[in-house]
Amino acid sequence: MIELLLVPHILSGFLALGAAGVAVAASKGARLHRRAGTIYVLAMLVVSLTALALVFIHPNAFLLGIGIFSFYFVFTGWRTAKQRDGRTRPIDVGAALLMTVTALAMTGWGLMGMSEPGGSDRAIILLVFGAIGLSMAITDLRQWRKEPVTGKQRIAHHLTRMLGGTIATITAAVVVNLTFLPDLVGWLGPTALITPLIVWWNMRLLRPRHSAERTLHGRA
Repeated sequence: MIELLLVPHILSGFLALGAAGVAVAASKGARLHRRAGTIYVLAMLVVSLTALALVFIHPNAFLLGIGIFSFYFVFTGWRTAKQRDGRTRPIDVGAALLMTVTALAMTGWGLMGMSEPGGSDRAIILLVFGAIGLSMAITDLRQWRKEPVTGKQRIAHHLTRMLGGTIATITAAVVVNLTFLPDLVGWLGPTALITPLIVWWNMRLLRPRHSAERTLHGRA
């Protein structure tokens, strides 16, 4: 039974990683970008569903929390791309509430683990991912109570979440295949390396147009 789940889980993970690379490299909004993004979301859905089934066969609360955290990135990124009006729906609120509960559980577990001998690495991983997940969920809930997310803000939100999902995909590949790396490096390394790129990309995208024009005029 486990082998039957592992095969689509692993294959979908590789497919998601490849599709993510194509989506990032393709021109944003182009047909290739949209198709690669759709393939990525579907592949990540299979990864998440098979992971959920594996967790039920062999209960592992840690991997369950990480799985929900990872798919929340992909789900919210996909929803942002589809919701051009920027308005929230009940499914979005439900997903944010699930992420909130999961993040609180991860954070609490991490705090308890800090006092356990030999459990500090996993505790740090839980605290980092729990804090990121809680920040995402609260941001979404607060934003949805305000005006719709449209224009550049919507694109930035989509970009951030899909790249966050890509980090999760890369992390899974690193943890599974590069077992010689310390746990903290394997689990948190991709986040530490790629997050600055996401921040830079957002700053560039959200920069006021007149600032960009002044920069161009200054160089002319």
